Amino acid sequence: MTIQELRRDPVGFLRQVNRGKTMTVIYRSKPFAVVTSAEEKATQKSPKSTQRMLEYAELARKSAKSPLDPGVNYKEAYHQDLTKKYDIS
Repeated sequence: MTIQELRRDPVGFLRQVNRGKTMTVIYRSKPFAVVTSAEEKATQKSPKSTQRMLEYAELARKSAKSPLDPGVNYKEAYHQDLTKKYDIS
């Protein structure tokens, strides 16, 4: 499906995707995007690298010593952490 066809009938495009059809959008004679339904994507197995990354993220969450303070931005939290770690005033 080309960009022009998508612009003419976006609802029809989404209906086809929702029915389980995987659509490739063509832009300037080249594949631009591949669109699949969220349901189909969820049933596909994730690559090993993605699975490993999710496992590491879960381990990091479990090993976190303290939750982040929502009132402190990341830069300030990082500075506070280094201050505590290296005993800097």
